[in-house]
Amino acid sequence: MGAAIEAIPAAEVQGMNTMANTTSWLKGVSTPAAGLIGHARTLAPLTPLPQGLDAAYQSLQGYWMRLRSPRSQLLAQAKRTLVAFDALMGLTQEEIQARLKQARSWMRLDPKRADGHLEEVLAVVGQLAWRHLGLKPYAVQFMGALALHKGLLAEMATGEGKTLTVGLAAVLAGLSGRACHVITANDYLAHRDAEEMSQLFLACGLRVTSMAGELEPPERALRYDADVVYLTAKELLADYLRDQMGEASPASDEQLCFEQWLRGELPQGASALLVRGLHTAIVDEADSILIDEAVTPLILAAPRESRGLQEAVRLISDLANTLFEGPDYQANAKGQSVTLNPPALAQLTDLSSQLPPLWRPAPRREELLRQALVVRHFFHPGQHFVVQDDEVVLLDEFTGRMTPGRSLTAGLHQAIEASEGVTITDPNQSLTQMSFQTFFRRFRKLSGCSGTIWEASSEVWRVYGLQVVRVPTHRPRLTVYDPPILVRDAVHKWDTIAQEVCRQIARGRPVLVGVRSVTASEALARVLQAQGIEPRVLNALAHAEEAPIVSGAGQRGVVTIATNMAGRGTDIRLGEGVPELGGLHVIVAEVNESGRIDRQLAGRCGRQGDLGSVSTYLCLDDDLAQRMMPAPWRQLVSMALRTSAGRSSRIAGWAFASAQHRAESVAFQRRWSVLRSDDWMRAALPFEGRQRRNRS
Repeated sequence: MGAAIEAIPAAEVQGMNTMANTTSWLKGVSTPAAGLIGHARTLAPLTPLPQGLDAAYQSLQGYWMRLRSPRSQLLAQAKRTLVAFDALMGLTQEEIQARLKQARSWMRLDPKRADGHLEEVLAVVGQLAWRHLGLKPYAVQFMGALALHKGLLAEMATGEGKTLTVGLAAVLAGLSGRACHVITANDYLAHRDAEEMSQLFLACGLRVTSMAGELEPPERALRYDADVVYLTAKELLADYLRDQMGEASPASDEQLCFEQWLRGELPQGASALLVRGLHTAIVDEADSILIDEAVTPLILAAPRESRGLQEAVRLISDLANTLFEGPDYQANAKGQSVTLNPPALAQLTDLSSQLPPLWRPAPRREELLRQALVVRHFFHPGQHFVVQDDEVVLLDEFTGRMTPGRSLTAGLHQAIEASEGVTITDPNQSLTQMSFQTFFRRFRKLSGCSGTIWEASSEVWRVYGLQVVRVPTHRPRLTVYDPPILVRDAVHKWDTIAQEVCRQIARGRPVLVGVRSVTASEALARVLQAQGIEPRVLNALAHAEEAPIVSGAGQRGVVTIATNMAGRGTDIRLGEGVPELGGLHVIVAEVNESGRIDRQLAGRCGRQGDLGSVSTYLCLDDDLAQRMMPAPWRQLVSMALRTSAGRSSRIAGWAFASAQHRAESVAFQRRWSVLRSDDWMRAALPFEGRQRRNRS
């Protein structure tokens, strides 16, 4: 599949920094030092990826560190923090603020002393959270905040209060005066978490804000000037790349700002950059952002005219619709590629005289045909994209959300547009790009949390040098996991799920059904409606109704069908009397390529010691089975359908788990290739930033 691109107008790149300068000047910062220090990017030195014996040593070191986990030390420190928190209960608000003022002084002027009093400082912040948010931190939340402050990845089970944990750690980072970015999985969570924690930051004398894609550059610059900014990785990296395109290389930003100020070209306190700095990043849902979404780099691009492309794509799309798999071409599901056979090549040769001259050469026309066939087999409406207002809008497969303004490279986007019969747009010209792995390695202090990061502990150590620590739950988990249910085909699966939904709502329990695509959510909704059940559907097309749908998903007898939008970060609170009925019942209607995503969906129930249950349905028609399960395995699972239910469940569970492992291995190789490519580009073009500035 093609890399995701954010297409921006070329004029926006040139004008971005002028507007940022004006915005910063309007902020009224009066001293040159404030402007220079506040907005200069301080980057962690990027070391090359270890190779050979160095890589083996690094892996051994990571294994040793997992054996010597700091969990017990962190838990003991968290318990001492809780004791200090309780000791502050009798203090007045003025006394708490005096302690906070002292803590801020330590954090900014004497960090070593602050570390020596870290438990006291965190206890003060916890007191402010209790007094202004009504949230009393548990010991495990203090433990998570300590882990984040120390630059670790904390695995905290879903429902354990990661929002408050991240907020506590962000306050500690904000008190230091350094730029702190809290990275969330989507814009909705960024806005929600910043809003929920706003009173805590205000009580601590810190400014907090969230970032959204539709904001104009002047407003973005104002928001980046806050002490703590909640935003997505794509937003932050895109703005960072825009800064790089408009100014010098990262290593010379401080010098450039100082020179401009001396020459009178930069108003006092103004900045040529949007992003304030890359000092601290706290990554919520770290496995999704640092691992899953790092498969493709972020590319900033601008549209460019390509003569005759629209006509060529349309003609070849019509030809692709007449071809048959087998005699004309071979489709490779695992690699998502197509090989053309002689009959298809012969038909393409006959068509070449009708193509625009630029697209008549064999390599060009063959590539267009391969792209058209790739779209036909591997890009499906409602799963990978939706059509809105005569435009193809891509869907993020990990979050289930629309990504307006983004497109696919290598002609794939134009092939999708031709197949859907919408206006074919011009392709994009890449202006600059960077992988998420390289970007996050630039932060001087990187940490994060997730409910499902442990499985990826080896990769995050290998790529980011981060250690994972498991945080215990505040209360025992009471979730019941039913054995997986194997069904013959998609039609039978929807009918079986509908029967289970009927059984659960007859008891008064709320039900959440997780599917992978918009198309699947609508198909299941029709089946339920035919049985007199009116479900609430949460997918990319209904994103505006997300908040009310989520808020009502835990009420008695409510049925919610959701794509991966209802996975990470979604807090479904049970209605009155629901815990006594067994809590929320979650149905995994189609397993994902990563088992961590399935665990996230299952984690919507059984939160904070509540009751809950999970059912998983396995079907050979599922995309995972078709793409990642070898034919002999599918035959084995099919044979198991004719045996006892218990045996078929065990065989199917093993086969699908193996398919998930294969899919995750393929995804890891893609991520590793992207990172190696970034390292190669950086080594081959060491003077790229300075050359860009000299050309401007």
